[in-house]
Amino acid sequence: MTNTVKIDDKNVATIEMTIDKAVAKEVYDRTLRAYGANINIAGFRKGKAPANIVEKYIGEERIKSEVIDRLFPSEFQKIVDENKLNIAFRPTIENLDFKVGEDIKLTTKVELKPEVKMGAYKDVEVEYSEFKHPENIMEKELEQTQRRYSTLEKKDAPASADDTVVFDFEGFVGDEKIEHGEGKNYTLDLANSNFIPGFAEGLQGHSAGEEFTIDVTFPENYHEDKLKGAKAQFKIKLHEVKSRTIPPLDDELAKKAGKDTLELLKEDIQKYLDNVAKNQNDRIKSDAIFNKVSDSTQIDIQNTMLDREYEAIVEEAKMNANRQGADYEKLVEQEGKDTVEARFREEAQKRIKNSLIVEKIAQEADLKIEQKDIMEHINKMAMMYGMPSTQLFEELRKNPNSFAAISQQITANKVNEYLLENNKFIAK
Repeated sequence: MTNTVKIDDKNVATIEMTIDKAVAKEVYDRTLRAYGANINIAGFRKGKAPANIVEKYIGEERIKSEVIDRLFPSEFQKIVDENKLNIAFRPTIENLDFKVGEDIKLTTKVELKPEVKMGAYKDVEVEYSEFKHPENIMEKELEQTQRRYSTLEKKDAPASADDTVVFDFEGFVGDEKIEHGEGKNYTLDLANSNFIPGFAEGLQGHSAGEEFTIDVTFPENYHEDKLKGAKAQFKIKLHEVKSRTIPPLDDELAKKAGKDTLELLKEDIQKYLDNVAKNQNDRIKSDAIFNKVSDSTQIDIQNTMLDREYEAIVEEAKMNANRQGADYEKLVEQEGKDTVEARFREEAQKRIKNSLIVEKIAQEADLKIEQKDIMEHINKMAMMYGMPSTQLFEELRKNPNSFAAISQQITANKVNEYLLENNKFIAK
């Protein structure tokens, strides 16, 4: 049948479709029979009412609506495939001429993805800032291992900077108690304190059994507004002071860490460090080549795509704020509405451009997704969530969009690997 496709300068395709009357009539009659077999009409046994009675009972428009629901997706997809249309958003039917026994004629509009004018993405020389561990990293890792297997013993002496203490505390700003600013039998490693500056230092020099106060000032960037820059006092009751005994660096320590000898422990740590460095450099290289490709790629993204992505980012931000117990509107007010909107729109532009570039490279490089790729990805997700892969698979099936999201991630990973393998990276 004759179909016409016209694309305007806003990347909107207007499609005049015709569905053959024989196909339409066959689906119409099949739909009518299905209704007739499952309804009870007074005066007729179930499933035995004549077609014209069923049609009158159900209503011709309702049947037509189902016919369109059944026929339109496949007929529309044929046109998409034949004309190689790159759909950005679901189509809408604007005009419909459907008379039973005649060809169905309809007009539909669909937004298309913009043209991607790719820059070079193969055999490109890319400079990157190489990640390197500090020269003393092995020494630091061994020290951490020693500390991991260290022991704490009570001591009858004032606390020093490397000790661990057990204490009660209660905080005040003036005469007002600090909300959530108290604790009982709290254990604190003074060398690795997560309290505000000056707190751990105030515990040093005191012995078990002492009761005293610590004067501190909250940082200006503290997360609670009413405590920013506030001068506070904490009442302390010190119960225990413990010193840490560090084990020697020898084969016995290695055995505690799961290795037979110290040399094997060092080899294991080195493998870990090498893997960390490789992963870091792969990430840096990926960012470098993708940024270079993006800078040389031209895409005129229409406002409708940007608006949809912007709204999606806003919804993400609201959900994240809600999960963290924060007020989204208050956060926007603090940063400034115009600033937030500009930031989100810039992010929308970046997301769409990156997505279109990934899609284009995957298409040109013929990077296909196979069933095993999806199952491997689901297995990795299941391991990360600590659940059986079969259970995760069933959970994913409940959300039709989940597999599309997984496919997009797999495609992005394949493109990333392709870029790493097909370009030359020079450390600077």
